[in-house]
Amino acid sequence: MSDDNFYADDDQFKPEEYSAPPKPGMSSGVKILLILLALGGIGLLLCCGGIFYAVRNVKAKVTENKQEITEIQNEIATINIPEYFVPQMGMSADVIGKKILMAIYEEKEKDGGLVLMSFGIPNDGMVDMNKEFRQNLKQQNQNQRELKIDKTEQKEFEINGEKVEFTFAEGTDKNDKRFHQVMGVFPGKTGATFLFLQIASDKYNAEDIENMIKSIK
Repeated sequence: MSDDNFYADDDQFKPEEYSAPPKPGMSSGVKILLILLALGGIGLLLCCGGIFYAVRNVKAKVTENKQEITEIQNEIATINIPEYFVPQMGMSADVIGKKILMAIYEEKEKDGGLVLMSFGIPNDGMVDMNKEFRQNLKQQNQNQRELKIDKTEQKEFEINGEKVEFTFAEGTDKNDKRFHQVMGVFPGKTGATFLFLQIASDKYNAEDIENMIKSIK
């Protein structure tokens, strides 16, 4: 698949409806990240649920309307996202009775991205989901940028009455540009929710990101 084409060529992978065609200015990394996270999320849902699934039965809606993206984000979780992350794309999909929601943001100068994704899995499945999704990312390089990680730290937060660990990492991309990466699974409004963030180190503000996580409700 070309990076310039958001949708797969096979009709069975195309969303049933969407609010706007992909923006020409959107970075190919963001498009790829959305596709891979969506497919990885479906695979994870199947793994956790143990249910055979035919991808042609997915009913999905993709939008680039900022208001609709914000509505999807609010359905996933209440969270104060730093203003330098701009809404880029949202998705709502029904998969075997589960609702997958995703809101994706891009750093205003295209130096990073933020993804929130809920799989409709109960919060008590967070540990398994966290393990499976991290493994999925590692095996299939499902990152906005593939980073060579050289520093990792676990930080604990309390979200909706539960203690949750997030992984804070630093590394370099193929051009030796440094990035910060944050990822974790937390109890969201519709169940276990995955947060994934990458941002150039010269744009990274630790206080902003930690306050964002602390604001989750």
